[in-house]
Amino acid sequence: MLDVRRLRVLREVALRGSIARAADALGYTPSAVSQQVAKLEREAGVPLVERGPRSVRVTTAGRRLVEHAEAILERLAQAEGELRELGGAPRTLRLASVTTAAVGILPAALTRFAAVRPHVEVVVEEADPLVSLARLRSREVDLAVVYEYDGVPLPSESRVTLDVLLEEPLRIVLPAGHPAAKQRAVRLPELAGESWIRSTPRSSCHPFTERVCRAAGFEPRFRVEVDDYAAMQELVASGAGVAFAPDLGLTRVNPGVAVRPVAFGPKRRILAACRTGEERSEVVVAMLVALREAIASREPLFPALAGAS
Repeated sequence: MLDVRRLRVLREVALRGSIARAADALGYTPSAVSQQVAKLEREAGVPLVERGPRSVRVTTAGRRLVEHAEAILERLAQAEGELRELGGAPRTLRLASVTTAAVGILPAALTRFAAVRPHVEVVVEEADPLVSLARLRSREVDLAVVYEYDGVPLPSESRVTLDVLLEEPLRIVLPAGHPAAKQRAVRLPELAGESWIRSTPRSSCHPFTERVCRAAGFEPRFRVEVDDYAAMQELVASGAGVAFAPDLGLTRVNPGVAVRPVAFGPKRRILAACRTGEERSEVVVAMLVALREAIASREPLFPALAGAS
């Protein structure tokens, strides 16, 4: 019989794209994850992953097994929830969120939620949108705050309902002394000769910079990949390249960079995701209201740039 814990490990490897990243997410060592996958392959009798030097690819059999694993994990989570209710456990709202929303929106939203639902415990985990949606499908979380970029839409899912909370522009982050920093708005073709900094393949928005630059008529030259916006700003300030960033990723601006609008530029949307049919749950609705109120109460980060084009 297939081991449920090993199915969970395989699902995490499929989501993360590498043994090391799955190990980080699960709190295991990479060696332990490799051993669990190898044991599952022996149980299944077929190869489930193909290992590369820095990543793994899930085989066709592995993908089919991951689909079954999600259904199994969903039923287990549902059973655990029902048992908690029968045992009189306090109500819990499990929330997954992208980092920028967790920093820029969630603190105020959690305060507002606690004021109207003081007896509901909120458990928050940080996760990339694709990971959050998988956890939502398998009932490991009840609500997810995710993003999608122009040119990199989220997959359409009949089991998930998406609700746009916020649309924000993508800014260009330049070294403070860059000639384009003097412009009211930067036109992307002017940056065709620059080195670029983009997110790593761990992020679901990884293809964004390449796609938007190609749409502007040039092939970007990438020098660095990094997911942390503070680190990205340090790199830009050092002259390593230029980069895109959303407003929520720029709550603290490095003095060594300039932030400029992009003429007719792309946008990013912050969305709330819940399981279809559960969008009217009282607890989910209360958190959605809190999120919207937190967003509405925020001061513009770059009021001087508003309307620039």
